Amino acid sequence: MPAPALDLKNYKSLRKALVAAALAAAAASTGCGEDFSPPSLVDKLRVLGVRATPPELQLAGDSKLEPLVAGFEPSAKLCYSWAYCAFAWSKDGNFKCLDPDLQVDLGYDPSAVVNLGHAFQALQNAGKVFDKLGLNPPAGTSTGQQKANLACIPGGKELTGPGGLGFSSGGDLPESYVLFQVADASVYGGTCPASSAIALAKPCTDRQRCLAGYKRLGLAPFPAACAAFDPVKEPACAAEPDTCPVSQVCGCDGKNYNNDCTRVAAKVAKAYDGSCRSANVAPSEPGLGLRLVAKDTAAAVLKGVDWPAEITPTVAPGASLQLWPRWQAADKQVIGPSGDTASSEPLVEDLIYSWFADAGSFDKQKTVDEYPENTWVAPSVPTGKTEQLVPIWLVVRDGRNGTEWSKRHVLVKKGADMSKNPLCLAGVKGCP
Repeated sequence: MPAPALDLKNYKSLRKALVAAALAAAAASTGCGEDFSPPSLVDKLRVLGVRATPPELQLAGDSKLEPLVAGFEPSAKLCYSWAYCAFAWSKDGNFKCLDPDLQVDLGYDPSAVVNLGHAFQALQNAGKVFDKLGLNPPAGTSTGQQKANLACIPGGKELTGPGGLGFSSGGDLPESYVLFQVADASVYGGTCPASSAIALAKPCTDRQRCLAGYKRLGLAPFPAACAAFDPVKEPACAAEPDTCPVSQVCGCDGKNYNNDCTRVAAKVAKAYDGSCRSANVAPSEPGLGLRLVAKDTAAAVLKGVDWPAEITPTVAPGASLQLWPRWQAADKQVIGPSGDTASSEPLVEDLIYSWFADAGSFDKQKTVDEYPENTWVAPSVPTGKTEQLVPIWLVVRDGRNGTEWSKRHVLVKKGADMSKNPLCLAGVKGCP
């Protein structure tokens, strides 16, 4: 939907007040203890990740949201619910919007789309929310604060953001949320609710069959034409730059400045508000490698082999497999200059890997790109059976809400040949 006309120049200040209200509400709630299986074990309905494509709200266009749902019977009928929310919070593990007037319905299909227009729509009701909560809007939501700080604005007048929209983008724009709920239709008597609002209003009391959560979404930096610095349009501030509030901006030279006055003093045009960074692109689907960890000698780890998604290797119960992700260099995006002024190396994303299976055990729940390996031990075959097919999921996150995943299967079979890498026994090319 097209974005309504709305001045979000003071979005950050407004969000700060909403966060304070949410924390007050959360402080009044109490949690309850519960026994949990290992996080990597999928033994009930689970949402292992939510993919957003692209992983940030753009100035124009939609972001598509898709969940990775696991741990349900193939015959189960699942119900989905989605809503945009300016700020979400959790009570007893159930996620909800701070206030219904900050929530915008996104539908109840297995996937959803969200765009900047939904953020505009939700924040138009912020004044109503302050009234209901008995709060005064923060000073930054009016022009009073700006007028009081005209000496700290280049040229003594307010500036609009890129595109003339009157609001800023970039690193200092807080994240917003997309709420979701996935449930077995049996929770609702066999029929999915007629709207996402109805479903999201009903807490998930049975987490074996119903899950609620949220996906964080940031705002991509708006592209702006970086013209040469114009001292006529942006004369020096009346105040000294170091006396003005810190409100980081990205200069057209790719450097961060504490505020516009510091940037103007350096005679650099502004790219956008917030710290310098690239728009985020989600990681590519991770590949997987597999090694067989031999038991007969402590030093023996047989040669690793890339694991094609279409190949299902066969292993014996108790077999120990070392797995590691295959990632592309482009997955680790440059997101800005180094925070270390003595370093010339740029700041890049970290890749975090989460591991899941519905049987067996992992040595670690998560690994990182520098030390990505993990070890999975095959389970015993259930009583009365000779084999068991086990799915393994690998979810990668880039630290900026980018998410992707891949899936493999292992057949655990009594008496399986473990003389060499099971992928080689399955006929994978390139084995020694």
